[in-house]
Amino acid sequence: MSQPWAELLISGKKKIEIRTKNTSHRGWFYIYAAKKDTKENVMKKFGFKSLPTGVIIGKAFLKDVKKYQNDKEFYKDSRFHLATRNIIKIEGWDLKTKYGYIISKTQRIRAFPYRGLPGFFPVKK
Repeated sequence: MSQPWAELLISGKKKIEIRTKNTSHRGWFYIYAAKKDTKENVMKKFGFKSLPTGVIIGKAFLKDVKKYQNDKEFYKDSRFHLATRNIIKIEGWDLKTKYGYIISKTQRIRAFPYRGLPGFFPVKK
């Protein structure tokens, strides 16, 4: 997950993670702050100058997944996923199907370097 989204999720400010694919996974997963794809303009919007990348920063509990049927439904949840219309364009998601991964708990852990992979992946400590 790119920054600042990883930090916003682990800090509890973001309650829904937006993805373009559904998942059957439910339960705990690690939050990996991706080494690449940090959005500098989005970082500034949320008041961050720099955040750690290339590390696992915590874990979160995926309670459920919601498929957004239309823009009205999607933007109704913006206080939970924090994605404005401008951010959606920056991310390139404006024409894509959107799924909301509903997060019920997060836990920050001492960050440790890791090589991330797309999607959910096993973590060996």
